[in-house]
Amino acid sequence: MAEIQFIGTGDAFGSGGRRNTAILVRDRGRTLLLDCGPTTLMGLKQLGVDPREIDAIALSHFHGDHVAGVPFLLIDYLFEDRRHTPLEILGPPGVQDRIEKTTRLFHYSNLAPSGYELAFREFTMHQALELPGFSITPLPARHQPDTRPHMLRVRTEDRTLVFTGDTGWHDDLPRHVGSADLLISECVFMQRNFEFHLNHERLHRERERFDCGRIILTHLGAEVLDALDRVEFDTATDGLEIGL
Repeated sequence: MAEIQFIGTGDAFGSGGRRNTAILVRDRGRTLLLDCGPTTLMGLKQLGVDPREIDAIALSHFHGDHVAGVPFLLIDYLFEDRRHTPLEILGPPGVQDRIEKTTRLFHYSNLAPSGYELAFREFTMHQALELPGFSITPLPARHQPDTRPHMLRVRTEDRTLVFTGDTGWHDDLPRHVGSADLLISECVFMQRNFEFHLNHERLHRERERFDCGRIILTHLGAEVLDALDRVEFDTATDGLEIGL
């Protein structure tokens, strides 16, 4: 059985004191990290997770609260928890350039891997990327176009989940989720309409259009956190572990 561990479940503003987006997917000795917000390394260590456990990182889009933690992982692999196994980073077109530029801007320009292999691969919409233990298919998302947004369908040996990354409502969303066993959906607002993020009211209204199994909400904003007693879905918390 695959396992999901939510390292960070907050929005870009750390609402409720929550960490930024980062989700571990484990299956048969392999570990995939979905997004890597700037609080990810801290979260892993607070939860007792060895950062070297991560075999691959899949980045949904280029907003800082979803990707800015990568340089901190890379520096950890060089100086603290020295890494000796390959690491692959998958993301939207330009992912290698974005990560390398970010490390330079942070003055971490000396993060070239030492003792392990670091590889990058770019998403092509609707085309699966195969890696040991997982298959990842990028799907359309509605978010600021310059962030190159994607939803991600992740297939383990016998289970499927869809992670929305950051997205507003689009009519094809239920179809893209399909019959996944789990939908991990962002939900920043309760009722406020914003074209680039989802709200609880719309998700609840459209629930019957989804053919998936369980839905769990993450990337929770202050509006949602202040009204958890009215939320009609399961919600993730930092550190939550669930089976898939």
